[in-house]
Amino acid sequence: MTWSDTSSTVTPAGRQTYFFLSYAHSVPLSAAARPDTDFWVNRFFQDLGAAVRRTARRTGELDVGFFDGLVDPGADLKRALTDALSVTHVFVPLYSPKYFSNPWALGERDSFHSRLRGLPAGRAARHVLPVLWLPLSPWEERPETAQALELARDPVDRADYAENGLRALCKLSAYRRQYESLLTALAERVVTVTESDPLAPSRAATPASSTVVDSGDTPLVITTVTPHGSRWRPYGDQHALAVADYVAATAERLGLPTRVVEIAEARTRAPESPTVVLVDASVDPGDARAAVDGLPRWAVPLVIAADGARGDDTPETIAGSLQDARFPQVLPVREIVEFERSAPQLVIEARKLFLRHGPVDPPDGPAVPRPRLRPEGPSDVPRGKEER
Repeated sequence: MTWSDTSSTVTPAGRQTYFFLSYAHSVPLSAAARPDTDFWVNRFFQDLGAAVRRTARRTGELDVGFFDGLVDPGADLKRALTDALSVTHVFVPLYSPKYFSNPWALGERDSFHSRLRGLPAGRAARHVLPVLWLPLSPWEERPETAQALELARDPVDRADYAENGLRALCKLSAYRRQYESLLTALAERVVTVTESDPLAPSRAATPASSTVVDSGDTPLVITTVTPHGSRWRPYGDQHALAVADYVAATAERLGLPTRVVEIAEARTRAPESPTVVLVDASVDPGDARAAVDGLPRWAVPLVIAADGARGDDTPETIAGSLQDARFPQVLPVREIVEFERSAPQLVIEARKLFLRHGPVDPPDGPAVPRPRLRPEGPSDVPRGKEER
């Protein structure tokens, strides 16, 4: 995710918050995995909110905190996050190895930083209170992690915190005292900054239109087979986003670059990219199969039934037709909750199959001579050709 430099001087609406929690989403490990794969992030958010509430004096005017788990699944997530970042006083990033390579998390950080431009460096830094969520290996250390360790006042607590990260301290009862101490210290700093040096509400930078990030990953291609094109919204007012954009947002939150394209362009890109195909159940089964004909074996389809087709057997008919064509994981979904649950697994399955079956040709470049064990010299001259 990239962020545009288009912050507005218009005062944003909505109640202000003491803090905004930012983190890199975890990848669900199986189709049976719980939808809230970041369970401990949610637990920490609740604990920090309670600690802030015990100390704060302005809870009648301000909400305590915000993180993306509070956003309705059908909402426009980028807009909701931008709105929240525009009215928060303190940004609390949960640093981990994945945080610094996750474009979604870094986008949130850049968005909040857009509100700090023009402030003295010392004052701006007060409004960012990082936490070491998962420890980084020595070769991954960054200046930001040193700032996160400042949260621990006691040398013993700091040692446990640096070695294990706050997530482990949150999970394990053996570290309850250290966890409570760090939680209290963070809550006090959040309240002190908010109430002694409030940040005036201002419109944060909003996401740019491009969702492709040069992260080293091959962009995930997302396409649709429907008369409505990539703007297809089978769940109507229940989702602010088109289903293709929802899957793209899911992929971005997991740190994967994406491209939403029409089916014709998908046929061109799929041989070199992981691919997700969202199939409208109202399409004739023969037409659906013809539309995906020629896509590589790692393309992962999902058949989605529109509201009017929920009592029809068309989704199963299309799924059966695609399975006959040897496409993997062809699952029909009807209810919106089924679609939301399937989106992360759809993304992960597409990437996994691409890594397993996709092209492995080496990049183009100059030919490199094969290494030789024997030294070059007279002994390399063919027998019978020695110089006399």
